[in-house]
Amino acid sequence: MRDTATSFVRKVVGSPLEQPAAEPQWRKAFTVEREGASQSMCISVRSTDGREADGFPMSLYVRHKWLDRGRVERLVLMFSNGAVCVEGQHLQRGLDALEEGKLKRIQAQDGNEIAAIKGHNADTRKAEDKEPVVTRVTVSPRFDLLLESDESLEEIAKLIKEEHARHN
Repeated sequence: MRDTATSFVRKVVGSPLEQPAAEPQWRKAFTVEREGASQSMCISVRSTDGREADGFPMSLYVRHKWLDRGRVERLVLMFSNGAVCVEGQHLQRGLDALEEGKLKRIQAQDGNEIAAIKGHNADTRKAEDKEPVVTRVTVSPRFDLLLESDESLEEIAKLIKEEHARHN
């Protein structure tokens, strides 16, 4: 005869007499969010080397503004608590992705990536099919200013400045 105390169904469903141990409250919070993401609809702004990440939730998106549509395009994305200025070429495709809710990351590209994308874009005739080239991304307010504005975070700002001075 089969032992129902250790059967698969009993393990999954559990016995009404057996109550699982109470899970700590902080542990339950991790099951609510998707793994690895605190904001599911967020624009992540990355530096060229990928070591710094910043960003804003899409719920705070207000509007955008083209500052210049010449050889170097400047696109400013406004959020209720800051802004992102993107410089480069063929940025319309990224703006379209933003308006469709598909833009997840903006990353400044290094020289090798820019050369490869420009080579690819040279073979493409339609302007809307060309890949965006992002040469520079500026986020306001800057990370270090945010740290210094809060007294409890001022100590972290000092450590970052000391580390930065030591490496430069």
